[in-house]
Amino acid sequence: MRKISALLLVLTMLLSVCAVTAAADDVVTLYFVERYGNPTRTASLRGLLDEFEAANPDIKVELISPPLEQSQQKITQMLMAKNDLDVLEVTAWERAQYIANGWLADLTEYYADYEEAKTMKTGIYDTLQINGKFYTIPIGSYDRMLYYRVDWMEEAGLEFPEPGPEWTYDALYELAKALTNPEQGRYGWVLRGAGNAYQQFVQQVTLAAVGIENLMSIEEFYFMKDGTSIWATDAAKKGLEFQLKFYKDCAPADSIAWLYSDQVNAFTSGICGLIMQDSDCVGTFKANMKEGSWATYPMPVDAETGQAVVGRGADGWAMTSYSKHPEEAWRLLAFLGSAEINTRFCKDYGVLPAHTTANEYDAEFESGYYAPYTYMFNQDNYVPVGGVDTPYAAFLTEFGDTSDTDLQNLLLGNTTVEEVQAKWAAEWEEAREDYGGLE
Repeated sequence: MRKISALLLVLTMLLSVCAVTAAADDVVTLYFVERYGNPTRTASLRGLLDEFEAANPDIKVELISPPLEQSQQKITQMLMAKNDLDVLEVTAWERAQYIANGWLADLTEYYADYEEAKTMKTGIYDTLQINGKFYTIPIGSYDRMLYYRVDWMEEAGLEFPEPGPEWTYDALYELAKALTNPEQGRYGWVLRGAGNAYQQFVQQVTLAAVGIENLMSIEEFYFMKDGTSIWATDAAKKGLEFQLKFYKDCAPADSIAWLYSDQVNAFTSGICGLIMQDSDCVGTFKANMKEGSWATYPMPVDAETGQAVVGRGADGWAMTSYSKHPEEAWRLLAFLGSAEINTRFCKDYGVLPAHTTANEYDAEFESGYYAPYTYMFNQDNYVPVGGVDTPYAAFLTEFGDTSDTDLQNLLLGNTTVEEVQAKWAAEWEEAREDYGGLE
């Protein structure tokens, strides 16, 4: 009798193990890599993925969060090796290159039945289409504005000029200089010296000073109408000279090597009082700074043209072309792309939502820290630039590295503004010959 009971017990255990194994076999694991991970953002994304898993018990999502500074290289390596990867974050700068390499799945058929696409903002929806096909679900738009330490401004008795013709880059420089006191360990300006540093400030100043109407197009904003590079202009000279002035007079010496994370840390820790960055900083600053100690302001305008350029990025979630689980991957993309989930993620992260219905879920995006966008995007002289695919995706990666070295040499006095201009202009005009432009 005992032998029979023991045998039944063993059989019961075997059946239980088989049942668990069968259940485990029914669960699909999706591998998901993010491009712009940081503690606040990653925690928010992981929370949404947990919700997705709860609603889809047949799917498990493994989130991969490489260090920000190495994320592009890491993702590219994964794609080249065709590592297990189903869903990834793709920036507007990298999307064209990934498509050309055959790494992204064509989502056009999925979009045909995707009801959530109907409420996507027109500007974002239009930038999603590459040769009439869709490859990404939008995250939102990263638009630039100014952040400042309210407490520092009050202590110094300083005020911003009202947005308008008096709020110029010259006025910004004077404020940054007035806030700088090295003896107290305070500097007015958060300079970025590495990691595509030229885009951060020099390009903003240059494009505003060039005048948008003089550019070849919004898509090819590195060139004038005659095909010459913007870097050969007096506007570029102004941009480079401002970079030099802000560094020498308003920024810590070691900021010559600062990346994005260093910039953010310098602002939150009280080393620097002014930072020009994208809206994704909002979530981090809210999580790490005292309410009321910081605020936001519109971008300054060029003193001569009266224009301001608002740097823009428009990134998205994509599916790899070689995913073993495309239907499950689409379910995840559709979830993240829905208006409610997108709005919730954008609120935590700080970027502007992709949907026109975002205010139905949260009205914060038209006021408070986001008020500068309401102002800027209702002014004809504020022009968003960026967030679109260019024919120079591969060259942009190369130029990002070499231009950092050029700018650092400029700040160290090892080269001149004119030499940097000549080098950049020649490189871009050669790139246009190689890639053929958009005509």
